[in-house]
Amino acid sequence: MNLTAIRFFSICFLITFCLNISAQDDYRAEIGITGGGAYYLGDANSQLFKNTTLTYGALLRYRLNPRIAFRAEWNKAKVLWTGNSVGNNVNALDICGEFNFFDLEKNEFKRESRTFSPYIFAGIGVANYSYINNSTYTPTIPFGVGMKVRLNAKWNLNAQWSNRLLMSDKLEGIALLNNPNNLNGTNFLNNDLLSTATIGITYNFWKKGCDCLGTANK
Repeated sequence: MNLTAIRFFSICFLITFCLNISAQDDYRAEIGITGGGAYYLGDANSQLFKNTTLTYGALLRYRLNPRIAFRAEWNKAKVLWTGNSVGNNVNALDICGEFNFFDLEKNEFKRESRTFSPYIFAGIGVANYSYINNSTYTPTIPFGVGMKVRLNAKWNLNAQWSNRLLMSDKLEGIALLNNPNNLNGTNFLNNDLLSTATIGITYNFWKKGCDCLGTANK
C-alpha cells in the first residue's frame, strides 16, 4: 500500500471518528418552553412564595462550550398580593450567561462529563408592566440557579429558580401601594423583586461540524 492510500484511509478514519462523536450530543443551540409559579417581593408582599401565580415562557440557549452558555428568555407572569384578585401582568425578557458545574455532554473519555449539571446564571433584562394604567418599562438584573438534564441526544429538561431585581419600586401598579419613603423590607435598595420557579423542556438543534482535522466548526 503506497503513501497516498495510507493518507486516504487515515483521513477517512478520522472523519468517521469525528462524525460518530458529534452524532452523540454536539449541538450549538436549543429552544424550548417553560412553566411554573411566580411571585414578587415588594411593598405589598414580603414573604417568599406568597400569592404564587402561574407563569409561562420560552427560551433560546446558545452553547459556547460544555460549561458556558448564553440564554435569551421571555416570561409572562402576574403579581398578586393579599386581598387582591386582579394583580398586575408582567412581561420579562432576560439575556443571561450560564455556568455549568459539570461538562454537559455525553463523553465517556472526559472525567467531568455528565448528562446533568447544576448551573448558576446572571445577566441583564427588562420588564414591562402597568403603573397607574400606563405601560412601563424597567431595567432588571436577573440571577439564579438551576439544573439541566440531558434526556437523550435531542431533548433536555431544565429546572430553574430565577430572581429579577427591578430598578424600580412600582411593580404593584397602584400608586397607593407604592411606598417610596420607607423600605419595604425585601432588600436594602427598596426595589421590587420578581421571582419565578419553572420547569422547562428544550430541543437541540444546529449541529456542530467535525473539527478533528483542525478546521473550524461550521
